[in-house]
Amino acid sequence: MNNPSTIRRIFAISILLGICLLFTSPAAATFSGSGTADDPYLIQSNTDMKQFAELVNAGDAEYCAAHYLLTTDLALEDEEWVPIGLSPKVISMTISFEGVFDGNGKTISYSIEKPAGHFAGLFGCNSGTIKNLNVKCSISGVYDEIVLYAGGICAMNLQGTIENCVISANIDVVSTTTYAGGVAGYDSGGLIQGCSIEGEIFAESLSEDVGVGGIVGETFGTVADCNADGTVYASGEESVYAGGVAGSNMMEAISSCTSSVDVTAYGTSDDMYAGGIVGQNHGVVTDCTVTRSGITATCYGEGWTYSYAGGIAARNYADIMDCESTADISATATSIPADDNDNWPQVLVGGIAGSNDGTIQNCISRGLVSGEAEGEVFSGDITGVNDGTVVKSSAEDAPADDYTPSDDAAESPAPLAGILLGGLCAVFLRRK
Repeated sequence: MNNPSTIRRIFAISILLGICLLFTSPAAATFSGSGTADDPYLIQSNTDMKQFAELVNAGDAEYCAAHYLLTTDLALEDEEWVPIGLSPKVISMTISFEGVFDGNGKTISYSIEKPAGHFAGLFGCNSGTIKNLNVKCSISGVYDEIVLYAGGICAMNLQGTIENCVISANIDVVSTTTYAGGVAGYDSGGLIQGCSIEGEIFAESLSEDVGVGGIVGETFGTVADCNADGTVYASGEESVYAGGVAGSNMMEAISSCTSSVDVTAYGTSDDMYAGGIVGQNHGVVTDCTVTRSGITATCYGEGWTYSYAGGIAARNYADIMDCESTADISATATSIPADDNDNWPQVLVGGIAGSNDGTIQNCISRGLVSGEAEGEVFSGDITGVNDGTVVKSSAEDAPADDYTPSDDAAESPAPLAGILLGGLCAVFLRRK
């Protein structure tokens, strides 16, 4: 061990290891503040913001869970932004932000032109609180892995809170499976409230599902007191879900939201859903308003296809209450039967819901409703097809009283039966 050459080799290896650690580990933080609620770390420059991202993405527990305060507007467009909280190739290895980021009413501008991972957004995955932040963003590109989540504030809100944020977004993304929204691409058990979005959100799936919403692509959480304005466009070959607020509401509540979004679901999918508030609803939608919008579902595939369009929801399995829509709604299916079956495409379009398997109560529709197909068209002022319950709802100039479905709509069973049927349908139609 006392051999000089051996000692020199050990010394050289030590130096090399030190150099590697120097270049692969994030530098020690230089933020002002101590990272507590009373004395947050101050983000005062682009350098601070990038260092914040590096520390969180390195998995440093202290910085992942700290408090931060933005003190100035930041423009980060000079280079491709790397989201705060990353998802590598294996989504289960996600690193999440768990602290509090207070935007302090300041604005961050950023761009992503080619998503490098499953997450595209200012934040990748949020399990903490992001509040009082203004964002201007451009997210685009094709991600050639299984699934892409894209959102102006964060790609995935994982039981986190996003509140009082204002977003101007231009999102145009493609992946095998795609979820995109102005605030978040996907919400799992979180809360999005008091947020406003203005922008254009386009998303396409190459072979699987696509969910696009003005606020969130798909939500298993709560969305409240949010406003959306602009354009939502979803395209794909499997189930396509598009909504002014959410592409799909899977469990919880969307409440007190307003949408002035033109919504389009388009493609060769067996199921196309376009709704003024939500494409597909398995939760509660209450006290929501749709204004100045056009809602369109268009299918041009082959075989048995369904195009659903509704002023509030394209298809409702649960509850829609105290909502109003002045949107013009249309659905079209130009497909033809496949060689191995004789099932013609169907269009289901309604002023509140294209198809109702749940409950619609105290709702008003004031828009135009139209449908066209080479197969069957089910169209109505409130619902196209009603297999649930509609109570005290009306179209413009009609009394707000109990609604009876049109003759060509399915006869309404007892409320409980409708709910049970809706649940069974949800299981079979739920995306893989």
